[in-house]
Amino acid sequence: MDPMVMSLARQAGQAVVAAMASEMWPIVRDRLTRLYARTSEGRASEVADALEDSRRAVLGGNSSPDFVATRWQGRFEAMLEVHPDQLEPLREVVVGATVEAETDPGQVFRVGSGTVLGHGQIVAHNLGGGMIWP
Repeated sequence: MDPMVMSLARQAGQAVVAAMASEMWPIVRDRLTRLYARTSEGRASEVADALEDSRRAVLGGNSSPDFVATRWQGRFEAMLEVHPDQLEPLREVVVGATVEAETDPGQVFRVGSGTVLGHGQIVAHNLGGGMIWP
């Protein structure tokens, strides 16, 4: 896989987790749901549910922010392999999540027993697991 695609998928996974602990969450969730709807109409509902499940797992301390970011990175990589035309729309979601966030990049969120710095820099996590994608 192209290193640029892998990097974007990693950034997207981190942006999703950072958004979970911010006021940007509904916007990021809805943008990702629309992005997946472009790939398959039936997939949008499944992705929306998975995003909410992931958020509950992270905020509840049942899964580490790092684990969830990595899982979403894998999902984004898989989606981009099948739908490379979604590269720019995914980049727009990541840029929008970072630029529009009213979060100071140095702000620290406590998420469960994990820690997330503003703009998705994950610095510590618990060892939680849990099923995130059925």
